[in-house]
Amino acid sequence: TEDEIPFCTLRPIALPGEREMPKEVYEEVSEVYLSRQNTVPQDRSIDDEEQACLFFSDGHWFIEDRSRNNSTFVHAGAGIKLEPGDIIKMGDRLFEFNTETRKK
Repeated sequence: TEDEIPFCTLRPIALPGEREMPKEVYEEVSEVYLSRQNTVPQDRSIDDEEQACLFFSDGHWFIEDRSRNNSTFVHAGAGIKLEPGDIIKMGDRLFEFNTETRKK
């Protein structure tokens, strides 16, 4: 509804021996650029400049690969519509994508 703000979350899936990591929350904005710094800073397989871009359009979240090595995957190439529970691979790291809304 009009009085709700859409947002999404990305939760890094812990590797064996790692502690569970907190999810990051992203509110509806024009574009969110994902990199090593704002995902998993110690994971050198994620680009340090720009790995991917999350964006909200026409009521849906999308992701677009922006990495130097084309190393962001969901199920296909550019401008992928994301669904709750999708697993995104950036570098060697997996992330679980989800959506929610909250009152303005």
